[in-house]
Amino acid sequence: MDMMTLENLKKKCTRDEPVFCTNQCPLSVDVKKLAARIASGDFQGAYKYYSSQVIFPEIISRLCDKPCQTVCLRSKIDEVVAVKNLEQACCDYVDTKETSQYYISRKNKHIAVIGGGLGGLSCAVKLARKGYAVDLYEEKDGLGGYLRESENLIPLQIIEKELARIIQKEEIRLHLGTKINTLDEIECDALYIATGWDGNGFGLKPGFDPVSLGTLRKGAFISGSIMKRSESSVLIPVREGIRVAQAIENYLKIGTMGGMAGCHEVVPSRLSVDIDGVVFEKQIVAENQESYTIPEAIAEAKRCLQCGCDMCMNSCEMLSFFEKNPKKIIDDVEASMNIVKAFTTNIASREINSCNTCGLCKEVCPENIDFEELFMSSRRVLHKGGKLPLAFHDFWMRDMEFSNSEEAFVMINANGGDKSSYLFFSGCQLGGSDPNYVINAYTYLKKHLEEEPAMMIGCCGAPAQWAGREDEHRAVIDWIRNIWENQGRPEVILACPSCRKMFEKYLPEIQVQSLWQVMAAQENSVNKSVASKKMTIFDPCASRYDPETQNSIRIILKNSGYELEELPYYPGKVQCCGYGGQIQAVNRPLFDKIVKIRVEATTHDYVTYCTNCRDTFAAAGKSAVHILDLLFSDDITASAARKPPTLTQRRENRIKLKKVLETEREGMKMASEDKPIKKIKVFIAPEVYNKMDRSFILKEDVQRTIEYCESTEKKIMDMSTGNFIGHLQDGNITFWVIYKPERDGFRLETVYSHRLVIEEGL
Repeated sequence: MDMMTLENLKKKCTRDEPVFCTNQCPLSVDVKKLAARIASGDFQGAYKYYSSQVIFPEIISRLCDKPCQTVCLRSKIDEVVAVKNLEQACCDYVDTKETSQYYISRKNKHIAVIGGGLGGLSCAVKLARKGYAVDLYEEKDGLGGYLRESENLIPLQIIEKELARIIQKEEIRLHLGTKINTLDEIECDALYIATGWDGNGFGLKPGFDPVSLGTLRKGAFISGSIMKRSESSVLIPVREGIRVAQAIENYLKIGTMGGMAGCHEVVPSRLSVDIDGVVFEKQIVAENQESYTIPEAIAEAKRCLQCGCDMCMNSCEMLSFFEKNPKKIIDDVEASMNIVKAFTTNIASREINSCNTCGLCKEVCPENIDFEELFMSSRRVLHKGGKLPLAFHDFWMRDMEFSNSEEAFVMINANGGDKSSYLFFSGCQLGGSDPNYVINAYTYLKKHLEEEPAMMIGCCGAPAQWAGREDEHRAVIDWIRNIWENQGRPEVILACPSCRKMFEKYLPEIQVQSLWQVMAAQENSVNKSVASKKMTIFDPCASRYDPETQNSIRIILKNSGYELEELPYYPGKVQCCGYGGQIQAVNRPLFDKIVKIRVEATTHDYVTYCTNCRDTFAAAGKSAVHILDLLFSDDITASAARKPPTLTQRRENRIKLKKVLETEREGMKMASEDKPIKKIKVFIAPEVYNKMDRSFILKEDVQRTIEYCESTEKKIMDMSTGNFIGHLQDGNITFWVIYKPERDGFRLETVYSHRLVIEEGL
């Protein structure tokens, strides 16, 4: 993934797009911030922010023509948020209207403003606050321009009180009752002419630039009102005054006119906001018909939706876990890929490997930004560069190797021949969870298919794909393809959603269908285990693009008499149980968080068609069954309560399954006997097994380590406990065991592992 691609991804993200209300406001008032502060009861904070934006809060809160309310998303649900009432409330209920002042060094530049309306005043205040000497000339005896002549808009005493407070604070030199006839009457370094709709332009109208508000005379700017601008909002003069203040400062610093003021046309926002599920709430009406009380203002502020594009962060626990916005995540990935820019190559390796590859991000993103592909491609790059930590995926790679080894791999031809029309591929986890799952499903298929199917039990290569190890993954895919071709290119029947996803992406030439489609078509022949309670289907994330399987599961369950409750994300945005991408070794807290959220998503029992989902939920204490339990188990309650096998038991189950199938098959070669090392008896308490699973340590690893310690005498006794401690380096892993002899074997007290090499002395 090159840098250009990453930069384009960031550009696609709309998270930083302007909010509709702020975008529409001539003064860019951040309504979200204002409402949030009022909602929390912080009227002082709300006033401080509001006054800094509009300069004249008492006036603007009464004068505002509410352009923000025309675009409020609440209008699509119930009624717009009464922003103007909130603005007035933050003025009404503030403890003090004196805001903090900071020392600003005085600048040796002199600015003249002609016109004491809101536009001229805005420019004067902004420049005075930056340390410039400002003289304001007004031909009338009072400030406020047209407001003084329109008392119906705002009471005159409010105008005078507000403007006097601001002028006094900002130390602007006022020249009231002073009419300027020619610009030669005043000396200044720059000036702003804001004489109103029919005011004097002092001959500077020719050459006026409506974007920058600059004129052909250096340092002279003029208000658009003199040029009969088309915009009608009463807030435009204030916006112009602020813009001109920026332009004047730019002129004084670098001597150029225009540009800095920029074009303030409203550019449509690309922001997308998910309003599904927003509760209907009518606008709060002031009981006195004029202004809000404090409780009314707080209640109305809480109606603000706080618009923002958080769909990916709200849907993806991984993105929210790291508390980083999407662009920051992309920055981190970019830094990991670019050693020159970041001075490191693995700054985001934990982030990159914490993705469970469920793909929900691109489903909820309005721009379809695909973080799954971003992370997967990054893993491949890191692996090729030798920068992917072994600890992240090493166990699962060894587990994949075991699944496809002589110990666990099974290939049974149909009717003793070497060709078949069907091939049942159960994957590796179905039999690892419970060998009876595979045996029952295989027996069912033999009974109901037109021809006896061949059967293959092994791994589809998903662990290698998740680990970014392209060579190992390609080898497994090629191996499966060769077996399929040798079997006469049969239709493949799959039980595992992840296997199906893998086949459809990497083996598109193979015709596949799910085991559940076959069963749904045979509705009269399934064992109908009628239950009296509701169940919730948990669709595995790998089934998101497989509506046939999703529907088949529902047909089977409804035919069996179950009442179903659907999760809100069904069908197109189903979520990961936490197992996806095998992130447990990379980020256990994130895995635990995801599992907890899924477990608490419903009070009903789960039924699923992925053993990883079932076992993950069962391990967390959730009553969950695999659909094969419902179809073939005689005791559903016991099946729902069945504890998931440990990692060690999963391997033992696969070995057991192979032995059962080969024993049942006349003429098949029996599996080889256990290696001698496995004959060492080791007694392990359940709590130690739990620790071993969290650390990805197998009983076989423990046996091998103890045997090594005993046979070589490389062990140390703790005299206080009688325990022995020793270690064994196996490849890139070193296992440590603490144990003691017990009966005809050894009791394991604890075990741990690491990937450090122990340098032993001579």
